[in-house]
Amino acid sequence: MHIKNNYSLKKRLIIILVLFSFKSYSQEIIKYTKSDLEIYLTKVCGENDCEITNIKVVKNGISIQEIKPSKNYDKTLSNEEIFIIEDMNFDGKLDFRLLEFLPAGPNIPFLYWIYNPNNKLFIKNKHYAEITSPDFDYKKKEIGSTWRNGCCEHGRDVYELIKNTPRLKERFVIGHNSNKEEYYEHWKLINGELKLIEKEVGN
Repeated sequence: MHIKNNYSLKKRLIIILVLFSFKSYSQEIIKYTKSDLEIYLTKVCGENDCEITNIKVVKNGISIQEIKPSKNYDKTLSNEEIFIIEDMNFDGKLDFRLLEFLPAGPNIPFLYWIYNPNNKLFIKNKHYAEITSPDFDYKKKEIGSTWRNGCCEHGRDVYELIKNTPRLKERFVIGHNSNKEEYYEHWKLINGELKLIEKEVGN
C-alpha cells in the first residue's frame, strides 16, 4: 500500500511539472515570405520575454541555410516588427534583420544579415549592428538612423556605403544645454573625421 501511494505521488508530481512547463514555456514557428524567399523563425517564449532561437532560410522551395542568432529578446512587439526583410546594401538582393532587444528609448538595435552573392548565403554583419532604428533611401543610397541621447538631445545620423560597409558621413543634432537653451549642430565627415561645421544656439 505504501509503494502504491509513493507511485501515485510521483505520478501527480510529474503531471504538475508538465502542466507548469506548458504555462511557462511556448514555442512558435513564424513564416515570412518575400519574393522567392521564405524564412522560418523559431520563437520561444518564457514568462518574461521571447527569443528567436533559429532562423531557417528557404529559397525557391529549397532550404539553403540555418542560423542560430545571438541573444535577442522581446515580448511586446508584433512578429512583423521584430523581423524585416529588405535590401539593406542597395545591390538589388534581399537581406534581413532581427530585433536584438527593445530599449526604453527610440534607439532600437538589430542583428543584421547581408546576402553574399559569392557563396549565396546570408552573413551576419557587425558594422550594420551599429545602426539603430534604420531607414533606407534607395535613391541616394544612404541609410538614416534616428536616435536620442538621454532627455535633452536627439538627432539623426546618415550613413553611406563604402566597399559594402556603412560609414557615418553626417550627423544632425538638436538639444538643450545647461542654460536650457536649444542648440542645433551639423557634423560632417571631412578627410575621414567627423567635424562640426555648423552650430546655432537659441532662437
